[in-house]
Amino acid sequence: MRNVLTAGVLAALVGLAGCGGSNAVDLPPVGNGTSGPPDSIAWGPRLAESNLSAFAGADDEFLGAVAGGLARAARAAPNGASQSSLVDENGRTADEVSVRVVRDVDLGGLAHEITDGARFIVQVPFPAPRQGFELATFTSLIPGIEPDLSSYPHDVLGVWAWEEEGEAGAFWSRSPSVPPVDFGPASPTGRAVYEGDAAGLLAAAGMATKFVADVRLEADFDGGTVGGAVNGFRSLAGGPLGDLSVTLGETAFADDGAPFAGDTTAAGAAGSGKWGGRWSDGAGRAMGGTFGFAADDSSLAVLGAFTACACASDAAGK
Repeated sequence: MRNVLTAGVLAALVGLAGCGGSNAVDLPPVGNGTSGPPDSIAWGPRLAESNLSAFAGADDEFLGAVAGGLARAARAAPNGASQSSLVDENGRTADEVSVRVVRDVDLGGLAHEITDGARFIVQVPFPAPRQGFELATFTSLIPGIEPDLSSYPHDVLGVWAWEEEGEAGAFWSRSPSVPPVDFGPASPTGRAVYEGDAAGLLAAAGMATKFVADVRLEADFDGGTVGGAVNGFRSLAGGPLGDLSVTLGETAFADDGAPFAGDTTAAGAAGSGKWGGRWSDGAGRAMGGTFGFAADDSSLAVLGAFTACACASDAAGK
């Protein structure tokens, strides 16, 4: 018997398919000196009650035949900011995605170059070069501003799938690169609550859709642990995607700021998964990472990335 959680998710996906499967969020054109400021990169508007905007892949649809790759990626050990079905002999994610802002004169100015080394290089918002390769990328940049993106700190997170190879993955990255993190004697004390947004891909019964969701984590700096949950899953256009809630199991972190990782569970579903993250500001006030969960009966697979900060804790003086 299909569990209640999966049935709710499936009903939501069927509802999206019945509406054409896509609730597109209109993106402004890429700035090229005629449609916007020179050397600008277009993003926005905000997605469904979140602080995320899309660079690419702003509709709900995604490749349908990705459930197997998603499930493998969901159970793969992340490496701090990447989690994918491409793993080493120890089951650890072999690729590490990074993002940087580059100038490509041939393509019309600035672009985000997303690379994991040898396996793929994509420039966003320009199309991915591989047939059957799909990428959705999101950022917490404020819509409408035009900072110098080569030096303005910002998160970029997303999910990708390569249908021909049956591979999939999620990533979180920061441009410019993440600063060195070493709490040392100045390590924060007490507890801090981190809240933010997640985005990724959800597959059930042969259908797949992109999602945004809410993330909440709590770090205990005295005990050196962090954990939380992702819930409020919804389509990019705001439609609810069942009652799915993924728990990011409590795990230890080190004072040297190294990446941390733990296990995931989902209420109402038998299965397993992994999550991981790393501090992103050098002082423990923000973090980013990835997470996944796959049901044992292959009825559900979810994979995504998140960004979160202790902004509310800072405002309250905690």
